[in-house]
Amino acid sequence: MHARPGSLLIITGHHVGEPDRTGEVLEARGAGGTAPFLVRWDDTGHESLIFPGSDCQIKELAREVTA
Repeated sequence: MHARPGSLLIITGHHVGEPDRTGEVLEARGAGGTAPFLVRWDDTGHESLIFPGSDCQIKELAREVTA
């Protein structure tokens, strides 16, 4: 799994009614953009290191291009 700063990390809820958890990737500390990722969680604002599992997906957000 690869990510870069600004990517969105989503962890799927594990129980019925449990929401997904999302956060912004601040850093990819592994070689070539791999885990561990430093993530700022949307729900708490806290930052933590994560080694994502199979319940996780990374979405690349569109970047603004300035002339």
